[in-house]
Amino acid sequence: MKFKNLWNGVLEFFYPPRCLFCRKIVQPGRKCCEACEKALLPANWSARMIEPQTGKTFVCAAPDEYDGRLRKAMLDFKFHNTPQNARFFAQRMFSQLRQSSFLTDADFVACVPLSTDRLRQRGYNQSELIARELSALTGLPYYTVLEKHVENHEQHRLHKKDRRENVRGVYRIVPGAQIENRRILLVDDILTTGATLGECAAVLYAAGAKEVLCTAACRVPIGQESFPC
Repeated sequence: MKFKNLWNGVLEFFYPPRCLFCRKIVQPGRKCCEACEKALLPANWSARMIEPQTGKTFVCAAPDEYDGRLRKAMLDFKFHNTPQNARFFAQRMFSQLRQSSFLTDADFVACVPLSTDRLRQRGYNQSELIARELSALTGLPYYTVLEKHVENHEQHRLHKKDRRENVRGVYRIVPGAQIENRRILLVDDILTTGATLGECAAVLYAAGAKEVLCTAACRVPIGQESFPC
């Protein structure tokens, strides 16, 4: 651990961290400068949503709207090999969640999975990276409890009314996962219509979960559900 910290210090000396928006040098541990952070006004949106298959509800929260500089940062994170952006998004989610009962209610953190093919193409699951960072910030354990066993169409290419059907039946519980009577904080990157999180929540409830609490890094503004992501 000491060697790792020393090595990280050497790297930061020669390659100091930079703001992911304006590229100014920032202090170690920070992902954006104070000026850019002040300009990012959180929406701190939350709502109770209904899972139509079971009638059960789940609360979902997202600190930011998927727009402007945050949209660009998310696109870079997902498609341009910047996994280090995960901590920035997790920190903003943590700032919102610690103001609610989400963290005291949850037993562990999980994430929306990618298919094997998509994971191979991208090299990482962005939602998992955020979830693991959120786990470190909250002290809650992270468990992989869901897997995607069907390669479906990309959600952002579909009309709003087709998205729920597109995700039906594509997720399942990982063999051996302990779900029954657990409260699960489920993490995704972008909330659009809620179809993906709703389907994952339905699978978890069917496996005996006591409560599913959902959080996403960004939420697509109402009326912009076809926003590319």
